[in-house]
Amino acid sequence: MISPETRENTLILHIEEPRVDMVVARKFREGLSSYLRDKPGRIILDLKQTEYFDSSALGALVAFMKDVKAYGGQLILCNLSRSLLTLLKLSKLDLLFEISDDLEKSVQ
Repeated sequence: MISPETRENTLILHIEEPRVDMVVARKFREGLSSYLRDKPGRIILDLKQTEYFDSSALGALVAFMKDVKAYGGQLILCNLSRSLLTLLKLSKLDLLFEISDDLEKSVQ
């Protein structure tokens, strides 16, 4: 579900799940949280392979963002599909998250 990569002091989490819904949201949240033990300064969630989030997935994402910000970290959402970006905009969550369409630029 999540494939980690570290580059230039940045933790990149490649989300390898096309649909994050109620069925996998808890596992998704637990998977994300497991990477916070070392308190990485910058985390990029690469959502290139993800097409669908439901409300439980959005809740997991917001909770993860709060956890990252609580210790002073930075969270960037990258490579969002058109449908995910639309969902974030409709729910006004695009105002809370840092969003990028270029993984390489986000790493720098």
